Amino acid sequence: MLQSLRVANRSPIKTCVRAYAAPVHKFEKYEPKVVESDWYAWWQKRGLFAPKRTDNKFTMLLPPPNVTGVLHIGHALTLSIQDAIARWNRMHGRSVNWVPGTDHAGISMQSVVEKKLKRETGQTRHDLGREAFVDEVWKWKQQHGDRIKQQTTRIGASLNWAEEYFTMDPQHSQVVRDAFIRLYDDGLVYRTTKM
Repeated sequence: MLQSLRVANRSPIKTCVRAYAAPVHKFEKYEPKVVESDWYAWWQKRGLFAPKRTDNKFTMLLPPPNVTGVLHIGHALTLSIQDAIARWNRMHGRSVNWVPGTDHAGISMQSVVEKKLKRETGQTRHDLGREAFVDEVWKWKQQHGDRIKQQTTRIGASLNWAEEYFTMDPQHSQVVRDAFIRLYDDGLVYRTTKM
């Protein structure tokens, strides 16, 4: 709906008033768990964190937290700073694509999953074989990656979840392998006994 506003000694300014139905709560006291979860769902439902079609773009990658655990205060600080940057760019008319993801954490994830296997089944990764062990890693990722996503949304980070990735996804793994092969072929990565 368009309305006219008159500014002192100036012509009327046309403004666009959006008819968004925001979540409304009536409590005797503030209930952050209920209110904040409703707001995030409301923002996502309206696609407010999705990039818009425009030439004025801003893209940022969230440094992927390791899937071996849960978020800590350092993650919260990074999320807060990057969220402020993303929102500032949106307010200045840029199409923001803030991409989330999780990192497989290589050796540390292998260690965590191996300890879990030993504790629960008495087996090692060698007993399972490569394929079955990789399946266990994916199960671990599903469980802990979802927890990290829940924590991130509780903070209210305005990420584009449609582009969420995991560093062990086939596409991302291939890119890493290609990069290391190129670095090796160029003599920039090599094996040696030195530190």
